[in-house]
Amino acid sequence: MTLSPGSTHPPPQCPMQASQSTSSVILPPPSSLSFPSSQSLPPISPPATTQRPVQSTDLQGLQHQVTIKTFEFQTLQREYDVLLQSLERQKTRCTTFERKLEVSGMEINSLKEEKERLLVQVATVEGQIEDLQQSRDEARRQLVANGAQYVRIMDMANRLQSQSAEAKKAWEGEKAELEQRIKLLEGAMVAGTQKVTEQQPGIASFSSSVDSTDTVDNSIPSQTATISVLHAEIGRLRSRTHTLESTVQNMRSESLSIQTAARQILESGGKMGDIAQGIVGGDG
Repeated sequence: MTLSPGSTHPPPQCPMQASQSTSSVILPPPSSLSFPSSQSLPPISPPATTQRPVQSTDLQGLQHQVTIKTFEFQTLQREYDVLLQSLERQKTRCTTFERKLEVSGMEINSLKEEKERLLVQVATVEGQIEDLQQSRDEARRQLVANGAQYVRIMDMANRLQSQSAEAKKAWEGEKAELEQRIKLLEGAMVAGTQKVTEQQPGIASFSSSVDSTDTVDNSIPSQTATISVLHAEIGRLRSRTHTLESTVQNMRSESLSIQTAARQILESGGKMGDIAQGIVGGDG
């Protein structure tokens, strides 16, 4: 039996032990008894009954103490059972807390990994933002440069177009003049050929005088030279005409190329402006 530390009651005794202790206290020791001789026996007297109330009182007190101790033991046993149940509950709660702690540790580790991953992503996004800002600034500078270049190209195209219009007028006048000269030369060449043809029958029947024969012989080489000169002049004029026409065509092609390049620059400038606006809007 387990007693509480604060209990001051002595341990319970068995009833036999209690009666023995009482008898040993009340009865005198055997050595103190004086036995008479066999010759003179004392008279037999009745036993003393005065000690019975004292023994019964002590026995009742001991029984009362045993009852009290038994009740205390039962109370302590119930408290012990309650404490055991509370201990089991605390163990269960402790196990639950340990499991929660393990789960929390795993969650903390996963959150740390997620934090590191997000930090890497943030650094990457910041680098991309810096690159986009640099691209935006470069696009703005390029847009300004393209705008100025577009203005210069359009100015040059307008000047070239006006110059080509003036040159076209001048070349058309020169072309008309050259064509007129070609026609005149061709007419003169045709007239000279007919004249030579008319003079050839006179050469075949030169039964006339020597003066007329000399005149015909001298006029044939001069007309042939004139025809050769006219052919050369006609070829030169035609070559000049073709050169002027090709020059006009080249200038027209160049003007169209410049205008196409200007439109492409304008379109690229518009696209770059849209990209820059999108970047600015994305940053905002």
